[in-house]
Formats: sequence, C-alpha cells, structure tokens
Amino acid sequence: MKLASRIRGVVSSLAVLLLTVSTLALVLGVVGYSLSEKEVEKSTSMRIIEVALVTDAVVVSIFVLCKKNFITELMDAFIVVSVFWIVAPLFSAILYSRTTEMDFIDALFESVSGFSGTGLSVIDKPETLPRVVLAWRALTQWVGELGIVVISGVLLPFLHRSIRSVYVVERGAKLAPTVISTARRLFTIYIVYTLIGAALFLISGMDLFDSVSHSMTAIATGGMSTNSQNLGYWFKAGNRFIAISAAVVMTLGALNFMDLYNLTLGRLREFTESVEVRGFVIILFIFLASLGVVGMATNSIESFWVWSFHVLSGFTTTGFSLTPISEHPDVVKAIITLSMVIGGATFSTAGGMKIKRVVVAVKSVLWETGKTFVPKSVVLVRRVGSEVVRDEEIASIHSYIALYGLTLIVTSIALHISLLSSGITSYSYMDSLLEVSSALSCVGLSSGITSSSAPILAKAILMVTMYLGRIEFLPLYTLIGIYYINKITL
Repeated sequence: MKLASRIRGVVSSLAVLLLTVSTLALVLGVVGYSLSEKEVEKSTSMRIIEVALVTDAVVVSIFVLCKKNFITELMDAFIVVSVFWIVAPLFSAILYSRTTEMDFIDALFESVSGFSGTGLSVIDKPETLPRVVLAWRALTQWVGELGIVVISGVLLPFLHRSIRSVYVVERGAKLAPTVISTARRLFTIYIVYTLIGAALFLISGMDLFDSVSHSMTAIATGGMSTNSQNLGYWFKAGNRFIAISAAVVMTLGALNFMDLYNLTLGRLREFTESVEVRGFVIILFIFLASLGVVGMATNSIESFWVWSFHVLSGFTTTGFSLTPISEHPDVVKAIITLSMVIGGATFSTAGGMKIKRVVVAVKSVLWETGKTFVPKSVVLVRRVGSEVVRDEEIASIHSYIALYGLTLIVTSIALHISLLSSGITSYSYMDSLLEVSSALSCVGLSSGITSSSAPILAKAILMVTMYLGRIEFLPLYTLIGIYYINKITL
C-alpha cells in the first residue's frame, strides 16, 4: 500500500509540472491566434491550442485521481525530476510535429535542446517558421532554465505540496523561507532582467519580436536565435552594440540568483564580495588573456573580439555566436571548450561544472598540499569566501567533476566514431569534443556537426548528453541510490 501511495505521489507531481507546461503552450497559442494576421500563423496557433487542450485534459484527470498523494521521500523527488525532463520534451516534440514539417526525432532533439537550455538546433532555417513556433522555441528555454518547478510555484501556488520536494532536488537554494515565496522572488528577478535584455536588444536594432525572443534565450543562457545566422545576422551589418547587449544579458544569466538578488536590491558590497562573481571575473580574464596570446602568436589579433565574445558565450553557457565556430583555429576551439566545461555559477540558469565547484576543487589541492607543512595540533578550517567547506562537500565535488570528465570523454569518442562510421570525415576529434562539451554543459555553440542531416546516432548521443547535463547526472545518482537502498533493505 505504501508503494502504491508513493507511485501516486510521483504521478501527481509529474501531472502538476506537465500541466504548467501545457497551460503555457495553451496561453501562447491563444495569444498567437489573437495577434496573428496571416492565415498560416492562425492555423499553427490553433494546432498548438489543440495539443495543449488535450494534454491539459489528460493531466488534470490524472491529477484528480492522485491529488491526495504527495511526495514524502527524497528518492521519489529524484525520480520525478529525472522522468519529467523526458516527459516535457516529448510533449514539445508532439507540438513541433503538429506545427512544422520536422520528423519526430528532429522535433524531440529540438525539444530536449530547448528545455535543457542548450541551444543546439536541427532547424536549418528558423526564420522560415511561423513566429508562434519560434516563440514556443524561446519559451522552452526561458521556462526550462529557470525551472518548471519555479513556474509551477508561481502559477499554481495552491498545489505547492505536490512540488515542494521537487524544488529541493531541482533548485535547492532559497531566497525566502518557503518554496512559494522563493519561486515568486526568482520569477520577479527573471522577469525584470528579461525586460532589461529586451530593451537592450531593441535599442540594438532588433524588432520587438526578435528582441523579446533573444532576451528570453539570453537570460536563460540558452542561445536559440530566430535566425539561422544567430546574432551574426545583425552583427555582420556592422552592429557592434548587438554583441555588447548580448554580453550583458548573458553575464547576468550566468550569475547566481542570490548575487542577482543582491544586485537588484543595490547591495553592491555583497555582490562584489561573492566568490562566484569574483571567480567569474578572474577566470574570464584568464581566458581573454589566453586569446590575446593566441591572437598575437598567429597574427590574428583582428579576430580577438569575435573570439572573446564566443568564449564569453561558452563560459556563460549561452551559445550565441557572431560567426561560424568552425572557422576558428583549433587552439581557440580548445579555449572555448574549456570555458564551456567550467560554465557559470551555481543556482543560476547556466550549465557546466560551475564556478564554485571549480574554485573548491582548485583550493582543495592547495589545502591538501599545505596540510603537509602544518603541525598536526592545528585545526584547519577550509573556507571559500565566508563559507566553511566540509570534507563531504569536497568529496562530492570531486566525484561530480570525475563523472563529468568521464562522461565528456566517453560521449565525445562515441560521437566521433558515429560520424566516421557514417562516412563523415570532415570533422576532427576537436570538433566532436567541442560539440559534446556544448551539449553536456547545455551551451549551444556548434562546430557544425549538429544539423538536420546529422546521423540519427549522433543526434541520440547529443540528446542523452544534453539531458544528463541539464539535470546534472540526477538519473545516475538515482539509480545508484536505488541500488544501495535495495542492498541495505535486503
């Protein structure tokens, strides 16, 4: 009986989260139909409304049957998060299949990339799609990177018992005492900086639709664009301000929400003293200095600013680009790859290993080295900023970095072999490594491998990598947890 109750609790939470997604699609369809003048836009909006209504009816029925059951076990919350990040892309894939000519595999790839905030795309000409589809594409990144559970907390606060444990697993940190109040503050911060980004892009020369779409994907560090040339479409016309605007919004998106909260309230001292803000500045400076050396060594100093933008785009895990990455020298690709691997701040929309983990990992080496020369009677307190770091946290960070590195190596080799086995020999292993790093860190910068013509196996490898990167290997931790729980109980 207890198992049945736990299963119903899991199903109940999944229903609430999917209800949020389908309701957002419904609202988008209604708005798209109301504002559209072209028949193709209206018919596309109607298809979105149809898919959303059917999904709403199904998940509401499921929730009513299971509404008295709630998640009480942490393991169940792990399962909800792991399963939902498969269910949400499946819903979106159905929506894409109904509104575009994409086959289901490409529709699923675009959906996984969208909800994971990655930005790798198999849509070769997004500018040819109906705007309501492009709006959905941007919305998946905007919602996916903030977290469906946060949006659910804002839109469906009366169902907070179904998502309370899920929030702890997916987001963890709080800005306020309760999950609902935290969700509201996060959402408010997110809206404010999205509007600031839209204004910057509008001033940069984009129209209103493109400005809002790019701001949504920039603050979400997603990077999907409404044009096949990405920001290069506007940049190539000599518009340098577009790059500056994007850089500002990307940086904001990659910062810890707590730091953004302090910045919003004008607490500049707390903001500038943040370990992750300082770490961001220091690491970025090292990357830019490295690019400067490469530029001088290769007589390519005129490319420095474009390279710098792409490194910032990789470091913030956004994925906006000004020119094709494939045109860069391998050494620049390597620096971009490293920037993507490190990624942005914890408790942000950014992916990657995260700045705090990298800082603690580097400091732990110094701590262990220094411990040799310290008398045994001295008690060492490990700190990162004002925060005390425990041995358990250091071990957890080392295991995560090891898992990340192992996954990166295995999947990049698998991707490269899949390309070679399909007769595609125009890409080096460096290109495959960059592509997988982009997927695992949920970035979106591409060496050209990702396209509608890419082999199905390559797409599958990248989808699995994006999924694992978005929820930080949660399914693997869940399986290990289930294994040990069964071992203990047996």
